[in-house]
Amino acid sequence: MAEEHLGRDVARHWLLVVLLALGLALRIASDDGLDLSMLVTLVAGAAAYVVCVRWGCWRWLAALAAVPALMDERMFVGQHPRPVLALLMTSMGLVVLSWIGRSAPATLLGAGALLTVVGGALAVNAGMVHAAPGVAHVHLARPVGGVAALLGLLAALGAGRRGPVDLRLACVVPVALGSAYGLMEVAWWPVAGALGVTALLRGRRGSGTLLPQRDQVDDVALAEFRERYGGPRLGPVVIVVAAYDEADGIPAVLESFPDDIAGLHVDVVVVDDGSTDGTAIALERSRAHVVACQSNRGQGAALRLGYRVARDHGATYVVTTDADGQYAVSDMPVLLAPVVEGRADFVTGSRILGHQQTRDRVRRTGVHVFAWLATILTGQRLTDTSFGLRAMRAEVTGAVTLNQRQYQSSELLLGAVSHGFRVLEVPATMNLRSAGSTKKGKNLVYGRRYARAMVGTWLREGLPRPVGETAPALRHTREHGD
Repeated sequence: MAEEHLGRDVARHWLLVVLLALGLALRIASDDGLDLSMLVTLVAGAAAYVVCVRWGCWRWLAALAAVPALMDERMFVGQHPRPVLALLMTSMGLVVLSWIGRSAPATLLGAGALLTVVGGALAVNAGMVHAAPGVAHVHLARPVGGVAALLGLLAALGAGRRGPVDLRLACVVPVALGSAYGLMEVAWWPVAGALGVTALLRGRRGSGTLLPQRDQVDDVALAEFRERYGGPRLGPVVIVVAAYDEADGIPAVLESFPDDIAGLHVDVVVVDDGSTDGTAIALERSRAHVVACQSNRGQGAALRLGYRVARDHGATYVVTTDADGQYAVSDMPVLLAPVVEGRADFVTGSRILGHQQTRDRVRRTGVHVFAWLATILTGQRLTDTSFGLRAMRAEVTGAVTLNQRQYQSSELLLGAVSHGFRVLEVPATMNLRSAGSTKKGKNLVYGRRYARAMVGTWLREGLPRPVGETAPALRHTREHGD
């Protein structure tokens, strides 16, 4: 088990591993050989990476901030031992303060603060020590480091998206440490820049998060649902399906759904999104609780309404799938298991990790392109952003902003990541449609709109919360009149 966790950590932080290996190789190959002072710079680089990741930077941005310390093997050649000790102490102190945070015992936090303060004092004192000729090249990087320090200061003053106060305060420390002594600039001013970029983009969410999460169509549909069913108590697992003109295929799809998953009773909620082909009639004798909308708005709006019905009537877990039979019912237990076991809050299937039957090369390529884009935007490796079979805690659907009426799968996924929920992908199968036709438009139209939805969601939600930080208290679902 320990080896498995280690392997997972190495895979997640492979950029740091590569940079550490290169830095070590440079030091071994240098004319001055490998000594303790040169190893300290490796420690400082690794510490810079850890600090950045802890405060929510993308891993690639954290690696970029660590590059100067890791790759500059000449930093301490012929240097007085005092700055070496200062950098080591500040590195360890900042790791303790950043990684453990509020959950640390007071003594441990005190030790981290003491190491940082004493190391900073040593660095200030070291500034009076004459720099050796071998490190004069360090100051060539001062303009770049100065820009990074400026970004940190701007974020600390509340520019941009006005990140959380604790993150803004965290930007000040590396700026101050870098200002204490020339060699400290190389290690900590890039960290100030990375934290500054993070604070400028993260924190206060965009105005789109303030939009109401229900409208008049929802209100009418919910009133009719209460009149038809009263106040039903649904099972702990609710499968939510959005259906539009799926009369031919949806009866067979519903019959394939299991009565229980992992020993938990399953109920079904189908949102008829203004169908005109008799979908509502086809559902009359089915097991589903049907929510009928008077007009067609799109899959996203329909699923958002279905999530609300599931939450309001007792669901603990929500599973989504399409009405066209494209997703294998046998995959449902695999997706739900990590959520029930507490290993994830949101699990999505992946046709890339699993199997797909489509031969449309454009669609296949699009899946990879959008997965790459999502990975860049979130810093978390994702392989499939548009898979319709998902399982999640019911609370997730109330915490994530859902404004997209059609291209909603990436909005839900990126929103879950940005809120700090634990997101997991598992292999799954995507079949050809059993009936009907797609409502998403032709490939180029679909691709353009889907990309716009992804980027719009990212701009609205900002960066993900720091790795290891639990999801915040779930906000109340926003409604008209609340």
